[in-house]
Amino acid sequence: MKATFIILFVIYLIAMGVLGLKGSKKTTDMKSFAVSSGDVNPYIVAITWAATFMSAGTFLGLPGLAYKNGVSLLWYHMGHWFPAILMLAIVAGSYRKLADKTNALTMPDWLADVYQSKGLRLLIGIVCLCNIVPLAAQFVGVGTLMNATLGIPYETGVLIGVVVVMIYLFLGGTYAHIYTNVVQGTLMCIVSITVVITGFFLFGNVFTEVPRLLSQADPNLSAAFNPSDAAFAGPVAISGIFISNACWSLNPQLMNKVQYLKTNRDLRKFILFAGFCLFIGGMVVVGGMYSRLLTPEVLANADDALPTFVTMVYHPVVGAFFNVVLLAATMSTTDGIMVMMATVLGNTLYRQTYIQHKIDCGQKVDIEKADRISLSIAKWSVVLVGIASLPIAFNRPSSLNVLNWIGTGVILSGVAGPLLVAVTQKKVHRMSAIIAAVCGIAAYLVVYVGKIILSVYLAVGVGCIVSLAAAFIVNALMTKHDAGHAVVLRV
Repeated sequence: MKATFIILFVIYLIAMGVLGLKGSKKTTDMKSFAVSSGDVNPYIVAITWAATFMSAGTFLGLPGLAYKNGVSLLWYHMGHWFPAILMLAIVAGSYRKLADKTNALTMPDWLADVYQSKGLRLLIGIVCLCNIVPLAAQFVGVGTLMNATLGIPYETGVLIGVVVVMIYLFLGGTYAHIYTNVVQGTLMCIVSITVVITGFFLFGNVFTEVPRLLSQADPNLSAAFNPSDAAFAGPVAISGIFISNACWSLNPQLMNKVQYLKTNRDLRKFILFAGFCLFIGGMVVVGGMYSRLLTPEVLANADDALPTFVTMVYHPVVGAFFNVVLLAATMSTTDGIMVMMATVLGNTLYRQTYIQHKIDCGQKVDIEKADRISLSIAKWSVVLVGIASLPIAFNRPSSLNVLNWIGTGVILSGVAGPLLVAVTQKKVHRMSAIIAAVCGIAAYLVVYVGKIILSVYLAVGVGCIVSLAAAFIVNALMTKHDAGHAVVLRV
């Protein structure tokens, strides 16, 4: 299998390089680097969105959790796609309309323009840099796959993943991200369907036989809730999964996908097809349960569950192909995060904060030169961000899915309230956004870092709820008592 994997991996690298070069022809300015030129087919955007949503966390982390927890992981699949698509349907239309009005390229820029607050731009821009943690989690997936498939050192696998993504994103920015994600997302859905169907050939009726066989190994593995894991121990814990995944759609690297679309009429097609792709791709979680039934000796690292299943069940050529697809699954999220972070550094913090501050102070600025420097900073930031993720990724976690959520929790807790208020209210006040962001992040950190709540999903849910509550309450009070500083969004 190793030789076949290497050949297929080289083909994959060449394909990503070609797509990166293709993307470079369309990447001419900061906007095309960050969000394309608004000329992408809705089905293409949907696959890109779903592929970015799915990740190493979906294709390695979730099967790994299913390997440890059994049937209770099906709650995650249910909470993985439906709440996320529901939230997307609520937010996408208004987000796109306001983005068109403000010409914002990042969520920090969007929030700052909507609330007319420079301080909010800086705050959310810095918060978005916490994506370095989930980015590292994706490279953990690359290292895990390389180690399990080729036997090369884990750290070498991580380094290979970082270099590959840096190269094609440096060349093509968002267009490279779109082109590569379409290929990767399609392959991910094919693999997911194949893994699910394989279970029927191995175990018969998987709906009855898999739970029965799992219960023989451990009754907790076949139970609706698994008390051995705080994240799946009961209804309250499960509610955290639903709430946090609903808010996952608010991730900056996901929300900006609506700006890729040609027209607002494309939104419905985009949302429905994105939901379909996310549902199909998430079914891969059952591979972890299958793997548990086929490995009498419990794996030392549960994240190896799906690669182990693939190696044990399929012909070496098919298995090598599947492992390359699993590798692609990790890449599909890394590039989205890296483009978003690079745009925050180049556009939000340099062009819209530093340069705009100079302009506001009356200093003479060469705008064309500043725009060129902004794009250059964004491109080189891809390299900077990739290198910065290495120390975190080298320290291999027990669960890459949990690591994926730890950093994301800070971001979601910060943006949930400000974003939902902006797309649902007629008037907004900047203090509601700032207070909501600070309170949401503080609540998440207190309950999770303080170990008051052991489930990262529930902790993120708490942070998002606090952010939402603070945003709506403060906004209602401030727009009433300080109407002079309120921003009218809709008449």
